[in-house]
Amino acid sequence: METNASDHDLIEVMKRYFAVKAEVEEVKSRLETARRSNGEEIAAFYDPRTNLDHAADIIRSHALKQEMVRLMNWAEAWGRQSLTPSEA
Repeated sequence: METNASDHDLIEVMKRYFAVKAEVEEVKSRLETARRSNGEEIAAFYDPRTNLDHAADIIRSHALKQEMVRLMNWAEAWGRQSLTPSEA
C-alpha cells in the first residue's frame, strides 16, 4: 500500500488526537480525584468561575476536548475526500 502526503497528514492528525485524548483522561482523573476527596457535587466542582483552585485544569480540559473534535472533524473530512464514487 502506497501512502502520499495526505495520508501522512492523517497519521499525524491521529497521533495528535490520541495524545490529546490521553491528556484529557489524565486531567479528568486528576480533577475527579480532587472532586471526590472534597465531596463536591459535579456541577459546582466543574465551574471554573467558582472553583478557582482547579479552574486551570477545568479550562484546559474543555480546550483539549474542543481540539479532539477539531482533529476528528479533519479526519472525517479526509475520509470523505478519499472515497471514490465506487467506494461510497
